[in-house]
Amino acid sequence: MAALALQPHPRLSLLARLAVLLAVGLWGQTTAGAYDATVCGQMGYTIPFNNMTFNADAWNPDVKGFQCISVQDSPPAFAATWSWSSNPEMVHSYPHVKLTAPGLPTPLSNISALVLSAQWSMGPGSKPRPARVVDHDGLTNDGTSANVAFDMFADRDVAKALNEQTAETEIMIWVGKFGHAEPLGFDANMTKTCFTQTIGDAEFVLYQGHNERGTDVFTWVASANQTTFTAEISPLLQYLWRNGLVSAKSHLGLVSFGSEAYHSEGTVTFSASEFDMDLVAGAAPKLAVGHLCSLAASTNPPQWLFSSAIIMSATLLYLIS
Repeated sequence: MAALALQPHPRLSLLARLAVLLAVGLWGQTTAGAYDATVCGQMGYTIPFNNMTFNADAWNPDVKGFQCISVQDSPPAFAATWSWSSNPEMVHSYPHVKLTAPGLPTPLSNISALVLSAQWSMGPGSKPRPARVVDHDGLTNDGTSANVAFDMFADRDVAKALNEQTAETEIMIWVGKFGHAEPLGFDANMTKTCFTQTIGDAEFVLYQGHNERGTDVFTWVASANQTTFTAEISPLLQYLWRNGLVSAKSHLGLVSFGSEAYHSEGTVTFSASEFDMDLVAGAAPKLAVGHLCSLAASTNPPQWLFSSAIIMSATLLYLIS
């Protein structure tokens, strides 16, 4: 496993804030009360008093399915109900909330700390479940394929970094995965790639591919579902730009949290609450790059592993055992 070690860096205000939230149990609250709005298809909704934006985002619908999202204004929460029974290998929708923080867009190399948090649930039917509850058997019985993911976009051009359609780089962090949902670049013959990083209690494995627009997509996939997630994820970003896989001059622009819906024979409801983002801008703490895992660990390593210029100069960055 490749390891990245963060050198000590002052983050007292951010860590203190997280400690207070955890101490009072805010991460354990469930969604309460009626929803304030419901939108479907590709429509969105913005909470009037804080401008937090939600989107049903059925960007690739089929005639046999639907996607709607119901939003609660206070405390902010949403439930997305969908059914897509055709084209099971394709993503049909990404119901999500856009996360904002002062300082964005900002260069990846100017991110001192980035804390992402959310709690979520999922199961068959149209009724939301309590926070952190997943009906695995019900989802399996309906043949459900979906993920739960933070989705980020970056580009060396600031304006393009704020547009999903034009950004040159997409970075995803999957904290949930069901059925046959797999990241771009996944190979069924591959046990894992040689790029891993432990964040919090989960090991994340990196995959790389290109979407239909030609966007370079990097996906970190957690080893197990994280129904409650709160972590400082800047090491995942630094892994990319410090190793030359993404330009350090790329600006992080858009950040969102939601679920990519692929397929289900029945109706599925994904619900989320306690989502947030905290950004500390400033010189990024230096990472120490450790051992790269043996190439023998992968029976069919991804092609990009060999073609990357930074890997070709591995003697400068890694000690390969």
